[in-house]
Amino acid sequence: LAGDIRVTEQPQLTVMHTLWLREHNQIAAELSRLNPGWSDENIFQEARRIVIAEYQFIIYNEFLPIILGKRYMDMFNLTIPQSSLYYNGIGDYDATIDPSIQNEFATAAYRMGHSLVQGLVKLFSQ
Repeated sequence: LAGDIRVTEQPQLTVMHTLWLREHNQIAAELSRLNPGWSDENIFQEARRIVIAEYQFIIYNEFLPIILGKRYMDMFNLTIPQSSLYYNGIGDYDATIDPSIQNEFATAAYRMGHSLVQGLVKLFSQ
């Protein structure tokens, strides 16, 4: 399930969509259990917010350091400090910050991600 018809083109992409969909549903189920008075919309949006935060945490702590290296992470202040909300629950989360990227980056520079896709994907029947 994805918002793009190309979702089944790459098995790796299908796995990622499935993983995040299941994570969202698991969080939504737990939120529903903990907050029986919440509407379906409230549960959906809160689960969405949590999954987005998880995804961003992985990008900033796992993916970007590999792609950019420590030097550029530090140079552009992209490293999440150990004292932040993500690590100890004392908040410096700012919901007003726009996390989007510029179209120029997404359509030009970030195309480098395509080179990370394996040239050969082995399919197994079992």
